[in-house]
Amino acid sequence: MGTGLADNVAQGGAGGDQFRTAPLWGLGQRIFFLHDGRTTNLMAAIAAHRSNGSEATQVEENFASLSNGQQQEVLNFLRSL
Repeated sequence: MGTGLADNVAQGGAGGDQFRTAPLWGLGQRIFFLHDGRTTNLMAAIAAHRSNGSEATQVEENFASLSNGQQQEVLNFLRSL
């Protein structure tokens, strides 16, 4: 998860900066996002993935480079799951 999302809670073999990502199915029905529910906003959840050591930083940067319309299409797709 990198330092930005780290919660410093070790679970099994995962350290405080690691977490198994939940499947996206049902995402459109969720009220809270991220492993600890710290946001109710998909854009904020996506942006939170940009941090030192995060494997998702490049994906977040790719999302940020999309046009506003393309970003909205991605959000609409995620909400449809």
